[in-house]
Amino acid sequence: MSRVALKSHDTAVKKAGAGSNIRWDIFKIQPGWVGVMASSEGICRLTLPQPGQTEALIELNPPAESIRTDNLFNSLATKLESYFKGNSTDFPFSLDLSGYTQFESLVYKACVRIPYGQTASYGQIARLIGYPKAARAVGQALHKNLVPLIIPCHRVIAANGKTGGFNGGINIKCWLLTLEARKPSG
Repeated sequence: MSRVALKSHDTAVKKAGAGSNIRWDIFKIQPGWVGVMASSEGICRLTLPQPGQTEALIELNPPAESIRTDNLFNSLATKLESYFKGNSTDFPFSLDLSGYTQFESLVYKACVRIPYGQTASYGQIARLIGYPKAARAVGQALHKNLVPLIIPCHRVIAANGKTGGFNGGINIKCWLLTLEARKPSG
């Protein structure tokens, strides 16, 4: 089982020396093409499935100096394939959140603890991390998440049961929640 550190895209690229140590790959899983990028510190970007390689590459946007590395992310690809087949899947990759603020890190750590097939509200996350009036700030932090699915921000919904926002779009969020057997109202 691999242990991979995660950093924000910008921080990882800067620490890697303008992309010289950035490795990336694009691979096909069911339901589409996924891009992943990592510095020597760990994964710094994961795209949601895209319809083609070109779209995945555009979404990933690796630095020009970075190197495409085939088969580096086989463990992640296997986990994602299992997830998209509807299996309860954990992503045992360790998180290095140094590229994020302390608040964002707290939000992401709380979000990772939401079990597959379950949801939590923005307010519940805010209370859990000790900021009971920061539900909107939780949403803003989740909007900056560069590693969706591993940090399962799609599992965070509004207190009234509606989906709330999602970087990948509300339809994708609803699809992921339905995949995990949750069907919030829209």
